[in-house]
Amino acid sequence: MISEAHSSEKKARRWDRWVTAVMVAVLFVPFPVARFESWPEGSVVSERIVMPWSSFRICFTAFPGGDAVVEKYGFNWKGELLPDNPPHLLVFSGGSFGPPLFKWQETPELPLTEMYFKGDLLRVETSWRPFLLWQARLLWGIYARH
Repeated sequence: MISEAHSSEKKARRWDRWVTAVMVAVLFVPFPVARFESWPEGSVVSERIVMPWSSFRICFTAFPGGDAVVEKYGFNWKGELLPDNPPHLLVFSGGSFGPPLFKWQETPELPLTEMYFKGDLLRVETSWRPFLLWQARLLWGIYARH
C-alpha cells in the first residue's frame, strides 16, 4: 500500500514538472503581433496578437458624397497584412468626411478622432515576439501611462 502511494506521488510530481516545463516553453514561443500607431506622432492605437483569422476594419464616411466606406484587412499565417501589398500607412484623413473608426474583429469601434484632427496616418507594423515579451510590453505601457 505504501509503495503504491509513493509511486503515485512520484508520477504526480513528474507530471507537475512536465506540465510546468511545457507552460514555460509556450511563454517563449514567438507569435505575430500587429501594432497600430499614429504616424508621424507614434502614439499606439492598439497592439494585438495576430492569427490567420484575425482581421480589422477601418470605417469612414467618404468625401464628397457621404458614402460609408469599410476597408477590411486580414493577416496570413506568416502574420503579414492582407491584401498582399497594401501600404503599411493607411491613408484616410484626406478622403474622410469625419474621424474614421478602427474595429478589431468583434470588439467595439474605436474612433480615431485625435489622429484625424492632427492629420496623422495609421501605421500598421507586424513583428514576431515571444508571448511573454508581448505581455511585458503591455504591462510596461500601462505603467508608463499612469
